[in-house]
Amino acid sequence: MNVLQVVPYVSYPPRIGGDHRSHGLVKEFPSFGATVYRFCQGGSPGMYKDRDFRRQVEIADNYIEFRHLNLIHESTKALMLLGYPNILAEYSLRLASDGLQERIEWADMVIVREPWQFRTVHKMMPDEIPIVLSSHNVEKERFSEIQQPFFEEWTVERVRMLEQFAVDHADAIITTSERDSAIYRGEFGYTGPDIVASNGTYEDVIREHRPDSIAARRLRRRYHIDEEATICLFMGSNYKPNVEAAETVLKMARELPEVEFVIMGSVGNALSNKLSCENVTITGYVKDDYEAHFDLADIALNPISTGGGTNIKLIDYMARSLPVISTPFGMRGLELSNRQDIIRSEVTDFAMRIEELSKQDTVRQQIGNSSRRKAQELYTWEESSRRVWTEMQTLIE
Repeated sequence: MNVLQVVPYVSYPPRIGGDHRSHGLVKEFPSFGATVYRFCQGGSPGMYKDRDFRRQVEIADNYIEFRHLNLIHESTKALMLLGYPNILAEYSLRLASDGLQERIEWADMVIVREPWQFRTVHKMMPDEIPIVLSSHNVEKERFSEIQQPFFEEWTVERVRMLEQFAVDHADAIITTSERDSAIYRGEFGYTGPDIVASNGTYEDVIREHRPDSIAARRLRRRYHIDEEATICLFMGSNYKPNVEAAETVLKMARELPEVEFVIMGSVGNALSNKLSCENVTITGYVKDDYEAHFDLADIALNPISTGGGTNIKLIDYMARSLPVISTPFGMRGLELSNRQDIIRSEVTDFAMRIEELSKQDTVRQQIGNSSRRKAQELYTWEESSRRVWTEMQTLIE
């Protein structure tokens, strides 16, 4: 089977949650004999930062990413830097779609990430080839309170229109959770097949916690953190729900001056002018010693209160055997037992939960081990990819 995946920008190597989902959902397809061709509509900030200007990348046997790098695509994505959705993508794709029509005719199935490009791709599709919407979030929900100074009402309405079109014309929808599937059925009137494929982590990163590793100790020295201090980790990309959560972490740090907090990832770029606590380390984007930052931490934090989909960072914490304190919203769509796999808490009680866990070494280890087993059992990209492949076969029979 030839599978064409259409995405808004370069996704490999994956750097942020959306990249991981684009890659993770199809990574096992070649093991079933399929050929996967990903059409990327323009580059990504990470690609340009690394000066990786390859037009085509062979990820694995029978798995290729093609990068259509064009100034038209990059210019229409400029609004995303201001927090707007990628609502102009369909127009730039109409103007510049190098080789896309040929690839659509080559494909036995087309998977389109999110609704932004869906309408343009749908117009290019032969009737006999199924087109699948790969949802990363319910976008109407994600952008319902965009709070931007210009065209706010128009933007919200356009998001709804594009998502409704995609739902109405998809032969199937891949969602992150039963919750998102229920929203598409209840609020959008969807009646077709859906495939629930959870966000996940990669099987080869699931491991035990290593707080005494040489790399973790090196980071303590680098960040001038006392050997006996409890360390809480929050990580995320520079994305509004993550920024809001990181600002919440800064407030916790002021409440708990004896606890050290590490904020990892590009979310730190939005906090540089707001740092006022000596017990907070903001790392920025981490490439080297990435794994060691999980071992550095004693507790992982997930104080997410807005956004869509299911939370990838939570599963990444679990994969490294870290005990996690999460809001109920932050663990939505995941089957986790409170005080067994995770500590569920309202944001207002996070400081109290941190103080409790910091004194309970055995409890932290038990919860971390339980969460790792749950990630291994239910939340890997490999398992989600195999599930999507199996359920998609009915679309082409």
